[in-house]
Amino acid sequence: MQAPKKFLAYAAVHQALTQVDLTEKGSPDHAVRLLVDEVLGGLAAKGWPVAQELTGPRIVSAEDNYGLLGYEPAEVRLGSAHTCWVDEFSLLRTQTTSQIPTALQRVAALRQPGETILLAAPGITFRRDSRDRWHCAQPHQMDIWVLGDPSLSTREHLLRLVDDVMQSAVPEKSWIFTDSRHHYTEGGIEVSVLNERIPVEVLECGLIAKSLMQRLDIDPLRHSGLAAGMGLDRLTMLRKGIADIRLLRDQNEQVQAQMHDLKPWVAVSRSPAIARDVSLGVTPGLSEEVLTERICLAAGKCSGWIEEVQLKNRWKYTQLPPHAIERLGILPGQESVLLRVVLRNCSRSITTAEANRVYSVIQSALHEGVPGKGRRMNLSTI
Repeated sequence: MQAPKKFLAYAAVHQALTQVDLTEKGSPDHAVRLLVDEVLGGLAAKGWPVAQELTGPRIVSAEDNYGLLGYEPAEVRLGSAHTCWVDEFSLLRTQTTSQIPTALQRVAALRQPGETILLAAPGITFRRDSRDRWHCAQPHQMDIWVLGDPSLSTREHLLRLVDDVMQSAVPEKSWIFTDSRHHYTEGGIEVSVLNERIPVEVLECGLIAKSLMQRLDIDPLRHSGLAAGMGLDRLTMLRKGIADIRLLRDQNEQVQAQMHDLKPWVAVSRSPAIARDVSLGVTPGLSEEVLTERICLAAGKCSGWIEEVQLKNRWKYTQLPPHAIERLGILPGQESVLLRVVLRNCSRSITTAEANRVYSVIQSALHEGVPGKGRRMNLSTI
């Protein structure tokens, strides 16, 4: 039996709709927008068509976000734990690809034989996701789809597109790729940039799948091409050498002064982080993403301090000895989870009293058992 969808409260929807999209034009433009311009300008300079840039609503139908792209109904329901549903049929878009099906139908109806059209869809997306220095709940993405004759749909053209994107976005970085299956492409690959020899995933791409074209009533014998989706936050971080994704939105004056160009990042003195291991009694099976979301909601205005949440371990009630059950306050039918929660304010130090309050609120909000005896949380400053 599938879990029911959980719908966002009005306040959460309003916040999502008013959140600044860093890919939009500004005064001045944010570094994320500048990277969009670098990529699209670089592609045009290398012989690709001038991009038709798409904009679209933040609330989209499940059909546009999932159905037309080839996701099975069971996958959509399964993804409810990671999707921000507005109502039974609508959600905050999880990918800018949601804008592509309608755009493909439009340009396919106008495209002439031999003509190549490039669609670009940059924008903010919404996830119930992990929290660490590479992840956030409102990542920015850009889809690039190139539609042309069927002869365009080859691995050679795909790798040329990827290389031209990488040369424009992160010209000093090497990249690697591995095969990766996607719902709406064939011959899909996942591309990672080597950052100090560690691969960081930044892009997925492939040849436009014939099955997608058929769902959209586009003749695959006349039209085909390439599809790519990239993480703009990560590419901006790699281009500038930024260590933490939260810095892209940090309001500290020294930080903001560096967020309107693509020059190398000059480190701003960072306050120390505080890490605590928190033990909780909760409903069995909660994912790290769900627990992270609940922690961020509980932290309220201090949610921006949460640098990382890591699910370190979990134990069933039946696996625990009686003294541990009593100490943790776990009830029959629950499980115990051990979470590492790291706090850091990028602008100033967090006082011990402030940290205590945040951890206390988190524990009170998430613990579903009874007050434990002798409960202790390990504290370390790093």
